[in-house]
Amino acid sequence: MLTWTLWCGLVFLLWFYFLWSRRRFYLFTLKVPGPLGYPLLGMAHWLSRREDILNSFAVFLEKHGPVIFSWLGPIPFMIVSDPQVIQDIFTSPHCINKGIIYKAVDDGAGTGLFSLNDPHWSIHRKLLNPAFGHKVLLSFLPIFNRETALLMDQLKPLEDDGEKDLIPLLQCFTLSVATQTTMGSDAKSEENFRSNSLLERYQCALNTMADMCFSPWLNSRFIRQLVGKESEYYQAKTEIRQFIKKLIQKKMVADAQESSLPPIQAHDKNIFLNLATDLLRRGVFNWKNVEDESNIIVFGAFETTANTVYYTLMLLAMFPEYQEKAFEEIRSLFPDTGDFEVTYNDVQQMVYLDLILNESMRVVPPVPVVSRQTSQELKLSNGIVIPQGVQIAIDMFHMHRSKKIWGPEAETFNPDHFLPHNIQDKHPYAFIPFTKGIRNCIGWRYALISAKVTLAKLLRNYRFRTSFPFEDLYFVEDITLKLKVVPLIELQKRI
Repeated sequence: MLTWTLWCGLVFLLWFYFLWSRRRFYLFTLKVPGPLGYPLLGMAHWLSRREDILNSFAVFLEKHGPVIFSWLGPIPFMIVSDPQVIQDIFTSPHCINKGIIYKAVDDGAGTGLFSLNDPHWSIHRKLLNPAFGHKVLLSFLPIFNRETALLMDQLKPLEDDGEKDLIPLLQCFTLSVATQTTMGSDAKSEENFRSNSLLERYQCALNTMADMCFSPWLNSRFIRQLVGKESEYYQAKTEIRQFIKKLIQKKMVADAQESSLPPIQAHDKNIFLNLATDLLRRGVFNWKNVEDESNIIVFGAFETTANTVYYTLMLLAMFPEYQEKAFEEIRSLFPDTGDFEVTYNDVQQMVYLDLILNESMRVVPPVPVVSRQTSQELKLSNGIVIPQGVQIAIDMFHMHRSKKIWGPEAETFNPDHFLPHNIQDKHPYAFIPFTKGIRNCIGWRYALISAKVTLAKLLRNYRFRTSFPFEDLYFVEDITLKLKVVPLIELQKRI
């Protein structure tokens, strides 16, 4: 018994020495600063709570600079908030694959454009790019306009009735828009949408996926069962899958019935689900590909757009002087209150609203941190060589708030940051709310047009106020950026 114990102890010590020596070797050869962390754990204990992750990153970056190296258990790990290094990473063919933390997304939403590895990602991206072409996006404007008019009808009972949480309303709105523009079907006809059950399922799935991303042991179904997370998560995944499958089947039946009618216009053919089902018929996609990609695209289209619109309204409520400037610009285009049609030409003329939207996404980026991993050695422009298999966290949150890049007011909200003379000398990768480079967000133009139409109508008809101070905002790392406490907003009718 004693001999067995000694052998186990010796093996453990040798393994411990191997890991520790490997860490020191990486730190010495890479010549990148960073916390060595604790034996076995590395820096994992600092990142175990989502509420603490962004603050921990801030401490590391303040102490070690904008590029740091450490360990998550036995896994080599970097945090980067330097624009040039980020450009090196995002434009490298050896750093296209997402980090291992996104395995949780595969489990919860399916393996699609968000998390596919290359070369499968490149193939899918090329096949699905037409779904977000310019003419297709223009064809969505009637939907954006119509759905925003319905949203304003829902807001009427809230006028001059104190501060409210508008996020659930905005999420229902953006989910309805997302299903119409990508799936060709209106989710509002579904019972689980009308009862808000579907939205609750989406939030459950998103929260559990985020837990799994940052607590990898939860990727085990057995562990989720032990801690009581599996049952609700499984029900959420199942209901969402059934919802998506129903939309796909409904669209395929409708297409079959319309096959005898005159050919549809080119932009209709390029609606996301039409492309995906056409690829299915041609044998390029299988059924799982269609289902997974549809699920991913709806997840992405509704969650980030709802948050972007809400956070922009929240910031304008906190900084009313900028809200009034935006209102004056919008009123010059639309003199009368009530509903009105926003055209693409109108969208292009909202120059100050562009500044506001950019500044909102700088201060409160829709996705604060994204992850990549090296598939081969990657040589940076500063001469550092990152080995194969290193996990890299691209910290957009702190780069967007860096005083070295954005000046002394970097941490506050001021649309003047995006005036031409202020932005012209900034590094092209200093502001990347939709990432950039080879694997940028496929729907970034969609998100901007949708958000501008929505904001134009809301800001023309309402003044937004809040008693919550900007300084008290506490940001929580998630798959998308969340707030520990969501500020409530009051709507005052404009005339």
